[in-house]
Amino acid sequence: MNEPTRCTRPVDMPNRPRVWLVGRIGTTPDPIDLPAVRDTWLRTWFPGADGIYHTADGRHHATWAELHARCDLVEVA
Repeated sequence: MNEPTRCTRPVDMPNRPRVWLVGRIGTTPDPIDLPAVRDTWLRTWFPGADGIYHTADGRHHATWAELHARCDLVEVA
């Protein structure tokens, strides 16, 4: 089986938003650039200085692994 690698934006697609489909915790490495993402319920999540993602209203908090395990994610471009 291939070793997982850090998720980076392909050089040949610099402006194309990335998508992460629901997966088990630990199956996909955190993206190194910490993009803002939108979830299945259209909430936008922003990375905080603490390494935790937060919604704009501050009511929801989650790690990348928790977000990836709970919902599909689309990069906010």
